[in-house]
Amino acid sequence: MMKRKNLVILLALIMALSIVVSACSPSEEPAVTPEPATESPAEAPKPTSPTGEVTIGNTTELSGDWIPYWQNNAADYDIYNMITGYGTVELTFDGEYVINELVVDKHEVTENEDGSKTHIWTIKDGLTYADGTPITAYDYVSTIMLWSSPAVGDNGATNDYGYEFKGWKDFSKGTTKEFTGVRLLDEMTYSVTIAADSLPYYFELALVSAVPTDITFWSDDTVEIKDDGNGAYFSDNFTLEKFSARFDAARREVPRPSTGPYVLESYDEASKTAVLKVNDKFIGNFEGQKPLIETVIYKKVNQETALDELSTGSVDILSGMASGDEITAGLDLVDKGGFAYASYPRAGYGKLMFQCDFGPTQFMEVRQAIAHLLDRNDFAKAFTGGFGSVVNGPYGESMWFYQETKAELNERLNAYPYSLEEAVKLLEQAGFTLDENGNPYESGIRHKKMEDGSLMPLVIEWASSEKNAVSDLLVVKLQENPDLAAAGIKINQTVMTFTELLNYMYRDATQDPKYEVPTFGMYNLATNYTPRYDLSKTYPIDPDMVAQGYNTNFLLDEQLDKLSKEMVLVDPQDREGFKVKFVDFVDRWNELLPDVPLYSNIYHDFYNDKIKDYKVNNLMEMVDVLLYAYVAE
Repeated sequence: MMKRKNLVILLALIMALSIVVSACSPSEEPAVTPEPATESPAEAPKPTSPTGEVTIGNTTELSGDWIPYWQNNAADYDIYNMITGYGTVELTFDGEYVINELVVDKHEVTENEDGSKTHIWTIKDGLTYADGTPITAYDYVSTIMLWSSPAVGDNGATNDYGYEFKGWKDFSKGTTKEFTGVRLLDEMTYSVTIAADSLPYYFELALVSAVPTDITFWSDDTVEIKDDGNGAYFSDNFTLEKFSARFDAARREVPRPSTGPYVLESYDEASKTAVLKVNDKFIGNFEGQKPLIETVIYKKVNQETALDELSTGSVDILSGMASGDEITAGLDLVDKGGFAYASYPRAGYGKLMFQCDFGPTQFMEVRQAIAHLLDRNDFAKAFTGGFGSVVNGPYGESMWFYQETKAELNERLNAYPYSLEEAVKLLEQAGFTLDENGNPYESGIRHKKMEDGSLMPLVIEWASSEKNAVSDLLVVKLQENPDLAAAGIKINQTVMTFTELLNYMYRDATQDPKYEVPTFGMYNLATNYTPRYDLSKTYPIDPDMVAQGYNTNFLLDEQLDKLSKEMVLVDPQDREGFKVKFVDFVDRWNELLPDVPLYSNIYHDFYNDKIKDYKVNNLMEMVDVLLYAYVAE
């Protein structure tokens, strides 16, 4: 067994060197090759039909909000992916978007005179939901229509599914009945038309992908989607007034329609545990791969006891382990035998996230000052134990366009080195120059005189999730840092469940009116990215989009919004052009600092070695791992 120090060095080299560089279109985005897991060479024969059971433990608790259009945290999203399949486009282990030929019978592309582009899809016969209900083109159109509709938008969901398609804005606002960019051509054929002003689009094939949705589950069997030649539209009875209560129930309901490899059989709210059973109607992913694990149990585990649960058999898989302490303990467990691991650099980062429209964090200089008062290199080393590094923008170490622009970014970006002196200068520039009595500041908490004559104290309300190692470390490294007080800043921590944290972050009044009131200026959480790196709807200044929850930082900067949109308006073959726009966007982001990046990890998955063919990388979801793995009892 290699020494632990050498292992850390090796993993650092893997992070630096594992990005595959090649001239390719966005459907050929390079990615990290899955690292072989540490399994014993003798493996039991692979079963020919689903068998066995695995329990997945996640420190992020399930909320039971199964659809990624309201809140849907990372754990909920795992469940969504397990029960959702038959996408017209899927992602390979190498990061390439490909047409799913098990689903698509025919795909045609037409370039139109007005500069738009139409993708015509013909769906194969024989696809069904888990209950045997046939899937047709109608079900794919239902997805685009439902998640673009003003009805779900007015209910608090993000209704941007067809954002880049012709006619989306008018349809999503209810200005027009028809969605002109979506056509239901016959029982098995439909089309989507990308608007001219959304072209070229760097990730075009991913953009036009769709999955099936049973519209009757979200409404009733009287609702219809029709097309008279001018675009698809809903029957007149599809209204928010009629179906608002149904939307609220359907987003959490169990059981629910399934098109993926698994069916959600049950969910226990008290223990935050979901049970999934194999979908025997599922014909496979784009490679025809079907699940070989019969039952999946997905449960909440506490960070302090997660590895104990793995060692005692209470769970079989712990994915995305991030802290140095838990990784070191996991590697020790592997050394003892009976367990294995896989590691891969993260396509994302842990962060302090600011809301920028109220309180002290509305001022850029305050956000920058906080960055200067946290030694991020020390923090990353302390948290990741050497299994990670610091980034200075919204990306992860594994992402090819970061790796290929790293030298330029290092020159252009502010690394916000630790400096009490620089923090004080920034706070003074922001106008926090007074004490609580309005006199020139000398000590205590700084105050700023506002336009209405009131004094704003430099007190930042921080929401953190319970039993969170990052939160605990932030208390030591930031909140209790003597230099924070010396600078005149106070941070108040409020600990809550992660679900409640998201309610406050999204200001989700559908859960409780109290969440709509801006309360916390700072949160700690994390962001992961897919190969479709499109942040065009992450920082919009459009008030309607902000109201629907697109801009959770509430950072209204015209230049950042413009740069985020321009970044993807690049020909799919123009790799260099995409990188130029990526750097320009990150440069502006780094100045405004809506987040303070804390670390980008080398993730570790630890699992019982009865699980074989466990393959994972930074691009794949848990469902992809489960599809190819099996249990050898």
